[in-house]
Amino acid sequence: MTGDAELHAAVTAVIERVGVDTTTPATTIDTGVWTALTDAGFTGVGIGEDLGGAGGQFTDALTVVSAAAGSGALTPFIEHTVLAAWLAARSGLDLGGRTATLALGGEGITARATAQGWTLDGLLPGVVHACEADVLVVHFASSVALVSRTTPGLTLYHGTDLLGASVDDVALDTVVVEHLTDSPIDSEELRLRGAVAYAVAMSACADTIIETTVRHASQRTQFGRPLSGFQAIQQRLASMAASAAHSRAAVEHAVEMAGNPDHAGTIAAAKIVVSSTAREVAAAAHQIHGAIGFTSEHHLGRFTMALLAWRDRHGDEKYWSQVLAGRELEDGIDPWDLVVDADHTPSRATPGAANL
Repeated sequence: MTGDAELHAAVTAVIERVGVDTTTPATTIDTGVWTALTDAGFTGVGIGEDLGGAGGQFTDALTVVSAAAGSGALTPFIEHTVLAAWLAARSGLDLGGRTATLALGGEGITARATAQGWTLDGLLPGVVHACEADVLVVHFASSVALVSRTTPGLTLYHGTDLLGASVDDVALDTVVVEHLTDSPIDSEELRLRGAVAYAVAMSACADTIIETTVRHASQRTQFGRPLSGFQAIQQRLASMAASAAHSRAAVEHAVEMAGNPDHAGTIAAAKIVVSSTAREVAAAAHQIHGAIGFTSEHHLGRFTMALLAWRDRHGDEKYWSQVLAGRELEDGIDPWDLVVDADHTPSRATPGAANL
């Protein structure tokens, strides 16, 4: 569990009351859960009340992420609350109670002033939950725009990840935007927020996988005794638990350091750890469960597919390893000092990290 225990318990209770369909791959988000979270005000957590949110800190939003992921609920909470709604609020844009998702356009999006207003052209690749969103918060260059999903000129090329969540390419052809303004947040900061949020979600899934697999190994009998009585299974379970604990420690440290101006290093480390251990944890769980764990109806697949699908969301372990190594070398730190844990103080902070 990550974050405040009472908030975590409250979110979990809401989700359990509604119920989650863990059939995998999913055909859509858990609409009932998303509606319940919205009605309870949880989708505004981490956004200041003065900005139209429910208040609370970034760590509170990550607690909701942990509870939702650990319960197996498929919702656009990270895309909406952690990223899109937060960016819109910081930019002074009102979503009007609509569900939003973040679309990173980079330099591939062009804006033009026309008689109808500002228009956008270009391609937005891999927009998560675009099908379920009412509005896209498009970040490109140093600007941010609100684009209705149903506006003329916008075309969705539908795709899904291993979990069944929509991951769509969005083509913009002279699309008139609702609002366009300068962005106070850069793309690297958005990537950091997304990376730590998915690291939290993956750690929560790993913990649920361990709990599920230990229970199965204790209840399932083979040759007259539980699977957990076999040494090979015990070793596999121990290895899984060690990987999950490693991930949990890295993630919890990243969350604890959320207010540190030089937060990027701990986020990179957390995403490296959870992404690099995802395959091992998922594979071991399926090996111990056997054939039943591969059926679409068994809830194990909801969590193992989440681990694999989210492994490269907002950067995989290779990407963040390169980022982390580059930062340390730019700081003039001897790599050997990192190996032996020599005391050192970074010479700079990552721009914008304090805004997390």
